[in-house]
Amino acid sequence: MPQDSLQFLKDSTQLASEVLDFIPPEKVDMSPTGPGWYILGGIAILLVLIVVIREYNNYLGTTYKRVANRELDKILNEKLTLQESIFQINTTLKRVAITTYDRDQVAPLNGEEWVAFLNTHWKNNFSEKESELLINGAYMKFSVDHEETLTQLIQSSKKWIKSHV
Repeated sequence: MPQDSLQFLKDSTQLASEVLDFIPPEKVDMSPTGPGWYILGGIAILLVLIVVIREYNNYLGTTYKRVANRELDKILNEKLTLQESIFQINTTLKRVAITTYDRDQVAPLNGEEWVAFLNTHWKNNFSEKESELLINGAYMKFSVDHEETLTQLIQSSKKWIKSHV
């Protein structure tokens, strides 16, 4: 029996050496080999770049809206007089209108013409109380009713800024 096991050991060593002489196949290249894949990749990168540039330009184009909304929020948070608040709201709306529309058309507007301009360039309209505040708010005495209307006016102004046409 010991010779059989010795022979078995020799056979296994020979078999192992034969297996070790085995040459593995070359690695498969995982990169795309055809030029079409490079063209497709380039087009995909170009499309992503175009979308990013458009979104960035849109972001820059609406900066004036974000700034105006911050100014209106500031008016709400600060404790200004009615006259100061109305002046700030009118100034903010006028800046937005001048940025969007022709300066020669917007700059001379005041009073009822100003409110009519705002209403014609918006799908909604300012309420009568809000319009009255915009027109005559600088000359009115403060009352609790005006405070509520002022808050509504600021909210309507934000909506106008967001969706003016």
